[in-house]
Amino acid sequence: MEELSKQIQIQANKMYKTGKLFRVDIPGQVIWDLYLASFVDGNDPVFRDPQSSSHNCNHCNNFLRRYGNVAALKNGEIISLFSSLDLSAIDYEYHESIRAMDTLITTSVIKDVFFETYGELNSLPYEACNKVQVSYLLGIPKNIKRYTKEEAALYGVVKPNELRTFNHFHLQLPKQFVDSSGKSIEALMDEYRDKYSVFKRAVEEIPMDTLVLVKDLINQGSLLDGTSHLNSVEEMIQAKKLYDAVNDDSKDNFCWDYTYSLSERVAKFRSTLVGVLCTELAERKELNAACLSWNKRVDPANYHKASAPLTQRQIAEAQKFVEEEGYEESFNRRLATFEDIDASEIKHVNEGDGSIKKVSLFDNVKSTSTRHERSEFEGVEEISIEKFMKDILPGCTSVEAFLKNSHEGNLCTLTTAVNKDSKPIFKWDNNYDTTFYGNLAGKSQIKEAVKSHGGVVDGVLRFSIMWAENDGDNSDLDAHCMEPHEGFHIYHNDKRSPDTGGNLDVDITQPKEYVGKGKKVVENITYPTLSKMPDGVYKLFVRQYAARSSKGFKAEIEFNGEIYYYEYNTPVRGDIQVAEVTLKNGEFSIEHKLPETSSSKELWGLETNSFHKVKVACLSPNHWGENKVGNLHYMFMLDGCQADTSIRGFHNEGLLPELLKHRKVMEVLGNTAMIEPTGKHLAGIGFNSTVRDELIVKVQGSFKRMLKIKF
Repeated sequence: MEELSKQIQIQANKMYKTGKLFRVDIPGQVIWDLYLASFVDGNDPVFRDPQSSSHNCNHCNNFLRRYGNVAALKNGEIISLFSSLDLSAIDYEYHESIRAMDTLITTSVIKDVFFETYGELNSLPYEACNKVQVSYLLGIPKNIKRYTKEEAALYGVVKPNELRTFNHFHLQLPKQFVDSSGKSIEALMDEYRDKYSVFKRAVEEIPMDTLVLVKDLINQGSLLDGTSHLNSVEEMIQAKKLYDAVNDDSKDNFCWDYTYSLSERVAKFRSTLVGVLCTELAERKELNAACLSWNKRVDPANYHKASAPLTQRQIAEAQKFVEEEGYEESFNRRLATFEDIDASEIKHVNEGDGSIKKVSLFDNVKSTSTRHERSEFEGVEEISIEKFMKDILPGCTSVEAFLKNSHEGNLCTLTTAVNKDSKPIFKWDNNYDTTFYGNLAGKSQIKEAVKSHGGVVDGVLRFSIMWAENDGDNSDLDAHCMEPHEGFHIYHNDKRSPDTGGNLDVDITQPKEYVGKGKKVVENITYPTLSKMPDGVYKLFVRQYAARSSKGFKAEIEFNGEIYYYEYNTPVRGDIQVAEVTLKNGEFSIEHKLPETSSSKELWGLETNSFHKVKVACLSPNHWGENKVGNLHYMFMLDGCQADTSIRGFHNEGLLPELLKHRKVMEVLGNTAMIEPTGKHLAGIGFNSTVRDELIVKVQGSFKRMLKIKF
């Protein structure tokens, strides 16, 4: 037995080198029974009494029942603790049992992964454990028994006071297979089972041609934000190729092996947004319907923006319809001016001397260019947009809006037809439309980081960094978070905290692949829920992994609806501490390690972090008069605000159904017939009534006050 255990340890060491251990679908008790039953007559003599043999040992029994079904995979084939042992070094009496156990295990299937837990090992009678060990003992190597006079008389095979040494099955298990997180074995198993089962369904149910089709749709621009999912699709294509090349009998083992260390993003591909699309197409959902469904899920505000290939027939049919139905002039569009809007649609105006329209007028108050600090707005009275519009605005003579850097996505303009009497093309009864920053139909409900890279930004705590805003910086910077009490360290090697759910979901190593392609270079750590986060200090910092002409970085920390901005305009070396966020009794507080910045920038001709006069306040055109079509936006047109890029004149989601029959042509027409900003046109900031947002305003009427409008 002593030499057998040595040979099993040699085999186990080979299994450890694979980096993955599993359990086969054979109960440990069955392996133990087979071990005893496989001894050839004469090789398992009776010991002590007729009910016991020399190999029927409680310690060996416990070992084989607990660890006998541990296995590894080599080239897709199962290997056991009893595979390829040097039988010449082992007593002959064990040979048949070894062969029988190895055959049973290697012809079975994988059932689970194998780990031990530190807590469980500490409760077993093997050895005293501590967390700094590099390996842990499984089983009891040997014990010494001194027989009494009574036992000698009872058994007849031993003498009084005789000492006998009994050797048993045992192993040393490396620390990598011992979990010390405090999780139960069942909880550990569930994580691996989920990855295995979801992955297996994906490779079995999603055909290769479907994956290739989705890749083509992304490359063609037919899926909104599709490029952020392209890597997942390509990785799934590679996995599918490998799976299809495996023999049917080995496919199950392949899935266990492949998903063992696979990221959840790929292993659970079927449950992701792009995986759902692939599943829908695999289930024969009509292609256009599946793509539309995707676009709505990804960005409800802008789901019509995906491009699609057009045929000459489609273009000819659309052109014929537009010309025959009298819509041609309606698509000749321009930016709207103050004079274009009917007085009844203006909730308030500040246009100078008041002689233009008979509505409540503002005093001609110029906005201040003084920059303001965050602390200035602490304790400002909060009010809902509905109450502001109903109770406050009618009594105002002047309104100034505080323009923040984060309002970039709120920038908007109004467009209209050159011929005001042309036939309406929209679902509402006027020819006006709204275009937001980036030529979108509305401020997106999904933040830019999500749209660009698939990161999540709507958790309870977010830490994002951005760098390489020019071609000269190809540095590899990394966002890090050290959790409280020397807890989990979230960074590129350990992206998800198993206890808190904190997750580094965007990790960019080669900025040059994004710079110049219209994509920001960012990394993002988000905590999804407060309930899993322990009280304590969360240390947020940036680490330089590879300098490559580093120029610095920008950072944001967000919690409780507040965003804190930082700029580090020095080449990054080592670790740069950004801030420490403390959670106590469910409340966050922050200690800045870098100076918080409120640096302003110019947005459409206006300086941020400043108040600007509201020239016109109105609702979006789809809610003028009796219209109630689509999302309501509140528009604050600002004095001096002028778009500085080409503007889209209409958006498909607002077009009449008869025009949307030619949706693909209309989309291309909207992208090609852009309006160049000239002269004085209305522009400002708009707020979706269904999206959380806020605006600081100064209002003046019978008295002055400052308010924070909540949307």
